[in-house]
Amino acid sequence: MMNPSKAGWIRKYFSILDNYSEQLNRYPGSIMSQDDLFYAYLQPTGIMYGYPASLLFLENDLLLELSNEEAYRVLLLEGLILTDHLVKGKFDIDSLEKSLEEFVRFYEQTQLERAKKSWLNFKDLTVYEKLESIIAQRVDIKTSFTKRLWTSYLFNSLIFHDLLLYHEYHNGVAPDLLMENRKRVALDLIKIIAAAANIDGDLTDEEEAIFEIFMASANLDREEREEAKLYWDNKKSLADIDLNYERSWMLNRYLMEVAVLTIWSNRHVVEAEKEFLIALTQKLGIQKEEMDKSFVAIQAFVMNNYETIPFLNGKNDAELLMDGATERWRNILGRNKDKLAAELKESKELMALIAKSTTTELSKKEKEKARNQLKDLARTIPSLTLFMLPGGSLLLPIILKIIPDLIPTAFRSNQIEEEKAKED
Repeated sequence: MMNPSKAGWIRKYFSILDNYSEQLNRYPGSIMSQDDLFYAYLQPTGIMYGYPASLLFLENDLLLELSNEEAYRVLLLEGLILTDHLVKGKFDIDSLEKSLEEFVRFYEQTQLERAKKSWLNFKDLTVYEKLESIIAQRVDIKTSFTKRLWTSYLFNSLIFHDLLLYHEYHNGVAPDLLMENRKRVALDLIKIIAAAANIDGDLTDEEEAIFEIFMASANLDREEREEAKLYWDNKKSLADIDLNYERSWMLNRYLMEVAVLTIWSNRHVVEAEKEFLIALTQKLGIQKEEMDKSFVAIQAFVMNNYETIPFLNGKNDAELLMDGATERWRNILGRNKDKLAAELKESKELMALIAKSTTTELSKKEKEKARNQLKDLARTIPSLTLFMLPGGSLLLPIILKIIPDLIPTAFRSNQIEEEKAKED
């Protein structure tokens, strides 16, 4: 039994992981880019939102035996492993300690965590003990602050930025520049949250709690805190945020999703908030479709986890958050309607699975088949990569709602062709 609250848990983790080598090497060869893969496998785990909903490499049954904080420790370790894997093409168990030393060196050189009492004899610790010390200090879930929907949800969201920075560290970005980037991004996130909260003229308890939690977890200095407060007091707005610096696609997606979650904190989106998100996409220099994809990805996460996440009270909350899914998918796929219909017509197995998914829960094997079929379609229609996310198969029935006559027409065409073949 692995216990992430006790010394030696990382050694235990790797003794278990030794049986999961196939999991570690399943990523290369995908049609998705490195950034796409990074997002596709981390977003469904909940690490972007501060809640560990699933693991990357170990069985999810393990989560039932762990506290949220313990699960998050495991997930942060797995995120570092995944980042290593995507850069190097594999994660070499035989060179394990070298990889762990690199994790530790990254945290030491970037000073992401301040030295604490447990670090007094840091030089005398093994690489396993050092990493356990670092992870323990980076992960600090405070569930007592509030029980409101998104507040606990977002508390450890900034940990996800560690992985973005580690990816940049791998690519040769200097530690001092990473330190500067971390502070800037943390402050900009808080500014975006404050501006989003104020846009409808009604500051809610949920929005205030989100703002305070990010303020508490960002380690801002006094001047930065005062600057952030100007946005919360509505003395500055989105137009005043200087985003004129180089950002990766993944960082843009992260900034967008934090904004989406803030606006969704009361489960209702008004016109002014929609306009704010469109303005944010323009400021980030991304297409409106990225905003729609952020909504859909979050919706998939909610659909996949509403029964297990304690602050999702039940199906009603999940249904409220799914509001607008049809419109967003129409925006994403509608412009490819004819192409999609033609491609689906040729994919009889996928057609059958989609039809079945509207009335019956697909088996694990069937969901995997659907993802593989969609992977082929995504070569010509990139927007379909969202369906390939873990849990993405839950979105299959939404296709019918987006383009009501699309699937039945293509399906009937296949049936007619099959009947003609039999007659011949």
